[in-house]
Amino acid sequence: MPAAKKPPAPKPAPPPRREADVILDVEVDGGALHFVLACTGPAPAHAVRVRFSRVLRDVAGLRLNDNPLFTQLEFMAPGKRVRLFVDTLAGYTQRRQPMRFEVKLEWCDDEGEPHRRSLTHDLAAWTALRDIL
Repeated sequence: MPAAKKPPAPKPAPPPRREADVILDVEVDGGALHFVLACTGPAPAHAVRVRFSRVLRDVAGLRLNDNPLFTQLEFMAPGKRVRLFVDTLAGYTQRRQPMRFEVKLEWCDDEGEPHRRSLTHDLAAWTALRDIL
């Protein structure tokens, strides 16, 4: 009886693709308002761009929309968080800055593939929290 042929060994699965993931979060710490740009994925992000739906100004009156962190960031390592002081939450509110705005984030992964995300922030939730504490 002839020997049975062995089936071909299965090809190893390609490694899971590691993708960069970028967010812009809001933090209120001790009354201070910060925007936090973070690369939360397991791979770096390249050509990171942040666009706000409205003009936002910091405590000095400078347009956050024009901050180089949001317009010129070419590399962000995995796990990197950049915390940018905006103002006190009370000061931001008193200066009648936009409480609700959309953020559009764009970046590329290591292979040059573009990624996009839109987030909506409403700072009114934070003012309510401040009033409770």
